[in-house]
Amino acid sequence: MHKSNYVVYDCETGGLEETENPITQFACQVLDFKTLKVVDQWETFVKPYEGLKITQKSLDKTMVSMSDVNSGITVKQFAETFSQFFKMHNASGNSSERGRLVPIGHNVGFDNGFLSFALNLHKLNLYSFIYEEAIDTMKLSKAVWCLTGDEKINLNACCEYAGIKLTDAHGAMNDVEATSELFRYFVKKMRSGKGSAATTEIKQRDKGAEFFEFKCAK
Repeated sequence: MHKSNYVVYDCETGGLEETENPITQFACQVLDFKTLKVVDQWETFVKPYEGLKITQKSLDKTMVSMSDVNSGITVKQFAETFSQFFKMHNASGNSSERGRLVPIGHNVGFDNGFLSFALNLHKLNLYSFIYEEAIDTMKLSKAVWCLTGDEKINLNACCEYAGIKLTDAHGAMNDVEATSELFRYFVKKMRSGKGSAATTEIKQRDKGAEFFEFKCAK
């Protein structure tokens, strides 16, 4: 896993239920595991499939038109291209465990439900391409900023907290680019200590009230 690259992805959908509403648009970026630079990306619209319903509300929210959707690829083509693209970016090694990509998304469980359903239609398992344990920037946002639960934690709000510009929210690639930037923001915070704890002996500290005090980022 230490050589596996990251893959940031986002699905625009025809509604909120993967068994009732289809994927309408998909986008992803593969990030180098060390530099976090984009090494490849892919985006596509997906034609309606399995008789699943695309609601007008979802079209209005995601800025996707039926003309866009109908210009896309079939779900069979999507599954085949998805498989080829993700396999192409598997890390080399003797273990299939090492080969899978590390998934990243904002509320990524939502996207995984839709991807699993679409890929299963063509006997493909999402988790043969990515690790099941995803990095969710929504959860990172809650942890880093010590949110109380009353604040908005959608991608747009979290980008505002981090000072990241997000344009045309809910376009799949725009959301992916913003999520990639948000992930880099969190990694920069985590790497700011230059990894000293991983390479040098951790100094012994007195355990008292201060030892257990955590300070939230503003």
